[in-house]
Amino acid sequence: MKFDSLRHKLELLGKKLAAHCVPLDHAIAALSLLFEVCLSHLVREPAADMPVILALTRFQHVVGAIFISGYLERRDANEHTLETRLTEAEHRLHGASAYVTDIYERERRRLSQDLHDDIGHDLMLLKLQLELMAADLDTDDLRQFRPRLEEALSLSGHAINSVRRVVLDLGPALLEDLGLVPAIRLYARQFAAGTGIQAAVHVGCVRATLPSSHQIALYRIIQGAFANVLKHSKAQHVKVSLGSVKNSRFVMIIEDDGLGFDPAGIPPRQAFGLTAMRERVEVLGGSIDVQSSPAGAPAGRVGTRIEVDLPLPTVGRKRRTHSGVRSHWGSSRAAHRKT
Repeated sequence: MKFDSLRHKLELLGKKLAAHCVPLDHAIAALSLLFEVCLSHLVREPAADMPVILALTRFQHVVGAIFISGYLERRDANEHTLETRLTEAEHRLHGASAYVTDIYERERRRLSQDLHDDIGHDLMLLKLQLELMAADLDTDDLRQFRPRLEEALSLSGHAINSVRRVVLDLGPALLEDLGLVPAIRLYARQFAAGTGIQAAVHVGCVRATLPSSHQIALYRIIQGAFANVLKHSKAQHVKVSLGSVKNSRFVMIIEDDGLGFDPAGIPPRQAFGLTAMRERVEVLGGSIDVQSSPAGAPAGRVGTRIEVDLPLPTVGRKRRTHSGVRSHWGSSRAAHRKT
C-alpha cells in the first residue's frame, strides 16, 4: 500500500470516529493497544531486531499523527457547523423576540384606539345625553326627552357591540368561556354582520381535549386570514372547514373567492400576516400551505386557500374520525385540484 493511500484511509478513519462522537482519548487508546500487541509479538521473537522495533515505533507515531489530524479536522468542522447553527438560532430568536414585541405593541395601540374612538366616544355622548335628560326633568320640559332617550339607547347598544368586538379580537378569554368552535362561529357571524362578506363554518369531528395553545393559534390564524380577506381580496364568500383527522392531527382550511395573489412575490413588509401565521403553526410542529391565484391567472382557479395541519398530543383512548369530515375535505381538495 502506498503512503498516500494509507494516509487517506487513516484520515478518513479519524473523521468517521469524530463523526460518531467517539472520544479522542478512547481512539488513541485503541491505537496504543494495537501498537502494544504488535510490539509484544516482535519482542517475543528470538531474532528480534531493534531497528525493526524502532521503525514500528516511528510508524505508530506517524499513524497516530495522521489519525489525530483527520479526527481534529472533522471535529473542527462539526464545531464550526454547530457555531453557525447556534448563531443562526440566536438571530432567529432575536428576530422572533422583536417580532413578538412588535405584535404586542400593535395590539396595544389598536386596542387603545378602539377603546378611545368607539367605546370612549359612545360613553361620552351617552353621558351628555343623560345630562340633557336630567336637565329636561328639572325644567319639566319633556318634549326632547324621548329623542334623547332613543339616542342614549342607541349609543348604549353601539358601545355594547364595540365591547363585544374588542372581546372577540382579544380571543383567549372568549376561548376559555365558549371553546374553539363556538368562538369561531361567533367571530364569523360578527365578521359577516360587520362587513357584508358571507362567512360559513363547517365543522367535522373535533377532539374535546384540544390544547389551549392550538386553540389560540387557530383563532389568531382565522383573525389574520379574515383581515386579509377584508383588506385585500375583495371576496364575497369565505369558508372555514375544521376537524380532527384520525384523532392525531387537526386540520383547518380557510378558502375565499377573492382576487388572489402570488405568495412568492409578496414583499417582506407586506407578508407580515402570512409570516405570523406560519410562525404560529411551526412553533407547534405543524405545517401551513397557502395557495392562491393572482389577478389575471388562468380561469378556473379563484381566490385563496390556506390549509393548516397541526399534530395533536396522543391520548389514551382513540376515537374514529367522523366519515363526514374526511369526505368533506376529500371533496374540497379534489375540487381544488380540478381548479
